[in-house]
Amino acid sequence: MRLLAWLFTLVLLSAGFLIAALALSYPEAGYGLFGLGPFPLWAWALLFLVLGAVAVFLWLPALHLRAAAEKRRLKKELEAARKALEEYKRAHPEELPRIPDREPEGEVGA
Repeated sequence: MRLLAWLFTLVLLSAGFLIAALALSYPEAGYGLFGLGPFPLWAWALLFLVLGAVAVFLWLPALHLRAAAEKRRLKKELEAARKALEEYKRAHPEELPRIPDREPEGEVGA
């Protein structure tokens, strides 16, 4: 997660520098919409950068919440499997066969 945060910060900084370079290099370059005058290219780039950042800041918490819910579900499933295994062990205890001329492991001298 830290790597993603650093990568996102790096992308934001580089995009900010590119937008600043565009604003300083070509301040008169613009693109207009119907019925409106020309809008500077650097402002369009800044608008799309902000919209992308908002989308990421909405997507990451949703991703985290989904992962946390999946983790809780898997923990419940693991606990249920452990309980079922313990019940099975109690219901079916393993018996060691006793061979008359041998001693079970762990017992020394009878």
